[in-house]
Amino acid sequence: MRLFSLEIKSLTTMPANDYLVEMKIAPSANVLTREEGIAFTERFVLPTLQACEKLTTSGDILAGGPILGAMGFAFIARADSPRHLEIIVGSLAIWPRAQTTVVPLGTFATRAAAVRERLASNKAVRADSSSSTTHESSSALVYNSPTAHEF
Repeated sequence: MRLFSLEIKSLTTMPANDYLVEMKIAPSANVLTREEGIAFTERFVLPTLQACEKLTTSGDILAGGPILGAMGFAFIARADSPRHLEIIVGSLAIWPRAQTTVVPLGTFATRAAAVRERLASNKAVRADSSSSTTHESSSALVYNSPTAHEF
């Protein structure tokens, strides 16, 4: 299953960024004979671990590792472009056998700036509302939930 390509196409204009990548082994891989398990480990798991170590050394993977108690990997990848991210993830031997989810990550500073801007805007609306309706006993402040891109 190649959900990865579909999920990343909408990010073609993003600058370099960090991404949370989670690769879970397909459930069918959990029911293996001993011989199939050995082959799976040699063909997919060990090469993926070795590739992740190299990607960590090169700076393409910032942190991560095997998901404890489950069959899969999770890591933070740093990529200059969506195509670079495709190359990183696609280079891992486990990728064709994994259900891959990619979450673009922002920064705490960027989020704080957006929240402060929204807060200032809400306070300005409240101030305008209270000064123009001095005879009303209460003024409701409406908080519109931010859309996904505002986070």
